[in-house]
Amino acid sequence: MKRVFMPSSFLSHFATTSFWQQSIGLPLPAAEQTEPLALETDLCIVGGGVIGSSIAWFARQAGIDAILLDARQPALGATGRNAGMALCGIADSYASAVQQYGPQTAKELWQLTIDNRETMLGLAAALGVPHQRCGSWLLADCAEEADALAASARLLQADGFDNHFTSSDPFDRGFLAGLHRPADGVIQPAHFNRALIEAAGVRVVSGAAVTEIRAEGTGLRVISSGATVAARRVLLATNGYSALLHPFFQGKVHPHRGQIQVSEPAPLVFPVAGYSHFGYYYFRQVPEANQPGPGQPEMGRWLIDGARHLSFAAEAGHTDENVTARVQADIAAYTAQYFPELAAVPISHRWAGTMGFTNDGLPLVGELPDLPGVFYCVGFNGHGMGLGIAVAARAFGLMAEGSHPGIFDGARTGA
Repeated sequence: MKRVFMPSSFLSHFATTSFWQQSIGLPLPAAEQTEPLALETDLCIVGGGVIGSSIAWFARQAGIDAILLDARQPALGATGRNAGMALCGIADSYASAVQQYGPQTAKELWQLTIDNRETMLGLAAALGVPHQRCGSWLLADCAEEADALAASARLLQADGFDNHFTSSDPFDRGFLAGLHRPADGVIQPAHFNRALIEAAGVRVVSGAAVTEIRAEGTGLRVISSGATVAARRVLLATNGYSALLHPFFQGKVHPHRGQIQVSEPAPLVFPVAGYSHFGYYYFRQVPEANQPGPGQPEMGRWLIDGARHLSFAAEAGHTDENVTARVQADIAAYTAQYFPELAAVPISHRWAGTMGFTNDGLPLVGELPDLPGVFYCVGFNGHGMGLGIAVAARAFGLMAEGSHPGIFDGARTGA
């Protein structure tokens, strides 16, 4: 069985570099290579973001030899372009999740995000990655959202999850209510991505856009622009790009662009992670590594992501990383409304990234029906940092041991 994968135009659409990427010297200079490598391994991982790096980490723990292919370089995709938040929960409120998925699935999902957060922050500490357990606030900017937070707080409390609800604005900035999650944190996502790959000890081939995967003998052959890999198993960790890779994902994983802006350093006025308007805005101040001396205010860069809901049609279907004037202006307007003292601070970085959304809001884990041995772990709905490691563990369990992926089973979408 032969499948044609990444179109040749794929690499022509990447125009921005994130603050996180630039801070650790990405992109790296391209290595000179005259012709594709010929390699052999047990497991070929396609995609070097948080999912691919987590799979590589699990493979290392299990003693499985692996090679990771990335069309560009690890951490140049969405993992190196997000807001760097290690939060519990998903995009929807807990009350909405209970209504959509049922109480048992919602509770399981929330616990998984907590487990994921603890694993991520623990690994960050062990690997020397900048991180903070600063807590987070879900902040309502309308009455409907305030009601949803209040209902969520009651359900979370009943299910034993730590949270604190207030029916007033905890920051006196015009919000209507807030839900505090004190154990949440923030992280340097690009640094984490690269550090986890290094700790996994996996061989990485960058500049390796996959063009074909086919069954060959008792195994698989992965053909890319950087290497041809003979492997027993393949794991696709391609998220928003998955529909470009195989027709199975068409209509199941939908790419959407998210845009971010980061300011020059300013006095620190918001030391936690913030999340508002049903998840369509999220924001934080990133503390400067070198703070001023005693008696001077602590400094941080204002980071805000969002406004996608104001330009759904324009932001849907994109796999490029260009910013647009409309969304950038909408993000700035939100800052001016709720954080006016930061509105005039010059912007140092603007960038975009590609997210992958599924039809029911849950990631997909499974094995391609027409290519046995090719597994996938995709569709994180803008919450790859919040769920990625935990869901990757399910995918690795399916691939290595045949264990069922549970609520993330991709078979639920049909063949």
